[in-house]
Amino acid sequence: MKESIHIKNLGPIQDILIEEIKPLTVLIGESGSGKSTLMKTIALFRWLYKMHNIRSYLKRSKVSKSPFRFRMETYFKNCGFEEYLKNNPEITYSVEFSENRKYVLRFAKNRLTGTSDKDLVQTQDLYYNKLSFIPETRNIIPLWAERGASLTGGYLGFYFHEVYNDFDLASESIKELDINYLKLKLSVKKVQSGKKYFIYSPNKEYELSLKNSSSGTQNAIPLTLIAEHFSKNFNFEEAFNKSLLNYLSKTDNLTDFKPVKNLGDIKKKLFIHIEEPELSLFPEAQCELISDLISKCFVSNLNTINVIFSTHSPYIINHLNLLIKANDTKQLVNAARVEFENLAVYQVVEGKIEDLLVKNQRVVNTNSLSDTINNIYDKYNQLDKNGRLVEN
Repeated sequence: MKESIHIKNLGPIQDILIEEIKPLTVLIGESGSGKSTLMKTIALFRWLYKMHNIRSYLKRSKVSKSPFRFRMETYFKNCGFEEYLKNNPEITYSVEFSENRKYVLRFAKNRLTGTSDKDLVQTQDLYYNKLSFIPETRNIIPLWAERGASLTGGYLGFYFHEVYNDFDLASESIKELDINYLKLKLSVKKVQSGKKYFIYSPNKEYELSLKNSSSGTQNAIPLTLIAEHFSKNFNFEEAFNKSLLNYLSKTDNLTDFKPVKNLGDIKKKLFIHIEEPELSLFPEAQCELISDLISKCFVSNLNTINVIFSTHSPYIINHLNLLIKANDTKQLVNAARVEFENLAVYQVVEGKIEDLLVKNQRVVNTNSLSDTINNIYDKYNQLDKNGRLVEN
């Protein structure tokens, strides 16, 4: 299966074409360059394609009445894109299985096409996916988990509440988890009011609640817990049946439903989208976190997972070269490795992207990411003994 996306005139994005979205895709760039917009758009259209698959499955299973409608204005609002609509954005997302089996969702002139009855996904191409978008606001999760019951009715945005649901679900199946890159352990304990989250050192020198831990810990642990859950514990059958029964009950078509394909025969995939995984972490911990994430999603995983994340960290991009070399030499670095063929790294600059992969050398070109350090070094050398810049 090959995914592609083409985005024009969407907020900070001028014109971005990704001909093939790789299983591990990394975006780096300045604030406001369009990284999050690009990632949110990919996540949105993956979700739309998921809904199109469910609709196709129901239609092919003799459920004639569609249980939902595609309301693009609501979806764009959830993404924070409502102000971008005035620029008449164009978005084309495609999933290709072969030359004659290609499905295209296109948004142009404020209208989505590619979801009608004539565009139904063929039975052999049906697949079910689960998406998680882990926003930079995830550091609120520990506090929300402790005080959620007293904050009923509070709303912190679509992405926060979606990722909190993923975090809560993950903590149902995982009660203890090693956070090796922070030299900590996470413990989830049942209490009368629900659950409480604690961290402690491996030798249990101390224990404290997650909400009182460091900012780096609060940002990192939700990400790690969700990745671990998706890697080994996520139950596709339960999630699919829940979605299916929900739609069928809305249309009162349970008796008409004749499955066109067994769930076990439907392709399945998990997608994780992460804003700035490195938040509040020291450079060494940033790299170890990425190794842990890649290990969970691509090395020790039981489920098929694709990951896309945005970052400001040149340390992480440089670390990817180490993981590429580890794979090429059949080794592991902190239990991780990266297959070069499954990786894409783009620098987002002024609404466009630059491919940083050097294919004939099998490395990520990090030269442009060193410009700031080089500029500081040049200015340092230009200062005379009195602290004045020496004119050239």
